[in-house]
Amino acid sequence: MKPAKILTWPVIVFLAGVCLSLTAMAQETWEKEGEGEIKDLEIELTKERQLSLPRANRYFEKVPPRPFEPIVPAITYNVTIIPFNAPNYLPAIRPLRIRQEELSRLYGNYLSGGVGNYTSFMLDGSVATKRDKKKMLGADLYWRGFGKGPVDEDNSAQSTTRFRLHGSTTTDAAILGAQVNYLGRRGYFYGYAPGTDVNRDVIKQVYDAFSANVSMENKKKGKMNYRFEGGFSRLQDSHVTSENELAFRFDGYYSLKEGRGITLTGDFIFINRKDSLFDQGRNLIRIQPAYIFSPSEKFMLTAGVNLAITNDTFADGSTGFRAFPHLQGTYELTKKVNAYAIVTGNVDKVNLHSLTAENFWLDANQPIVHTERGIQAEGGIQATAGSKFSTRLGVSVTGFKSPYFYSTVRKSYDPGGNSIGFQVDRFALLYDKTMRQVNPYAEATYDHADLLSITMRADYFDYKTDLLAEAYHRPTYRGDVRIRYNLFNKFSFQAGFVVQGGMRAVDPVTGLVLTLNTATDLNVKVRYFLSRQISAFVQLDNILSSEYPIYYNYPARGFQALVGASWSF
Repeated sequence: MKPAKILTWPVIVFLAGVCLSLTAMAQETWEKEGEGEIKDLEIELTKERQLSLPRANRYFEKVPPRPFEPIVPAITYNVTIIPFNAPNYLPAIRPLRIRQEELSRLYGNYLSGGVGNYTSFMLDGSVATKRDKKKMLGADLYWRGFGKGPVDEDNSAQSTTRFRLHGSTTTDAAILGAQVNYLGRRGYFYGYAPGTDVNRDVIKQVYDAFSANVSMENKKKGKMNYRFEGGFSRLQDSHVTSENELAFRFDGYYSLKEGRGITLTGDFIFINRKDSLFDQGRNLIRIQPAYIFSPSEKFMLTAGVNLAITNDTFADGSTGFRAFPHLQGTYELTKKVNAYAIVTGNVDKVNLHSLTAENFWLDANQPIVHTERGIQAEGGIQATAGSKFSTRLGVSVTGFKSPYFYSTVRKSYDPGGNSIGFQVDRFALLYDKTMRQVNPYAEATYDHADLLSITMRADYFDYKTDLLAEAYHRPTYRGDVRIRYNLFNKFSFQAGFVVQGGMRAVDPVTGLVLTLNTATDLNVKVRYFLSRQISAFVQLDNILSSEYPIYYNYPARGFQALVGASWSF
């Protein structure tokens, strides 16, 4: 045992010395390398431990029942029946009523007024009953007057008055309507030489038109729909001319299967005109039956005939019965592009009402004849882009019989035949036997709800007359742009631009054919809404101040401004 112990201790001392030497060498090495600090070290010790307990046995001790002792003496029960008669009870059932919401106020009535240059005033108003499904009654009034005009101030004054009283009532089967109208226009024949000493009373012209009509149509649209109208009107000037018109119109539609249908339109017009030379009764009856059907899924066609009977004598000497074909078709090229074509004809009504509405300075004692629209062929393409933009491009070719034109006549007496002491220009009617009119056109429309609306149209007219040298006082081109914009429901902007030119006229003295100056008219209207009921507006017309000729020797007013306000109630 002792020899073993002597050998062990030297080994232990030797190993300890080696360890101390290695430690000293490692420390010197760290100091030389500059790494004397111990780096950060994170040690995570994880030990999963699960506690396991032995399953325990549960012991339940039932509670023994309590001892039962009988009740002495025993309990007995006696049941006594008590009669009870209740009276009949009739409860008053009162259903719960939900309070109706208050209806928002309607501002369908309005009153508007304004004042402007040329000593002009404007009044516009409308009133009507509200929220009545069975009946409606209303009245409209418009008046616009110019105390001065483009020639010698008050010698070219002008005013227009319109009044309408209208009403309707609804029954279970039909809607009945009626209205009474008045249209009054005041003006002067101011087409005289500048510097002429004029008595304005002898160049005055007044047109008063009274009319009344009734209508009836079916209330519920169904397989058969109809509308009937009848009316009487009378026009009279301040001299010797008057005209009465009695007219009836019927529109009917009968629906068949598979999108087919039958339409029937009829016009019955009876005219009587009187002046110094004429006491004339004129009749025009037009009947237009047609059949609507689809030969294919993409093709819609209307085929019919237009029948007309008149006692007018046309420029070629013919009169009486007329018949014209009527074909109208639409073909769907794509979902957004359609092609359309029309071949038709008819007799267009011409009377003193329509002529004086077109030309206020018409002379008296003019022969009036309806216009026969022999064959009118029209075709083109119409396309849409989304739900807001649409465009149409087409051309029409029309042959007319007895087309009318305006020729300038210079006379020294009024329309009643009384001498006025100086010469003034008025307009007489000229008729040609035939005329061909070619009208290529293009139009585009953009409509974004109540925010923005833009409409543009351009027309070019080419005329080929028979006996006359020119199509007098008819334009060869016309362009029209209209814009409407609503800004935050506070500002409303409306703008329009019209350009028209190429009209030809004959000087009544020299006989030379003249080309009238181009008419350009730019107008703007701005309205500001102070509230839902009150607004103020500024309207500017003929901003370019172009006193273009309406007809030969009758210039238009220059720049016009109107400032006013409107009230809705």
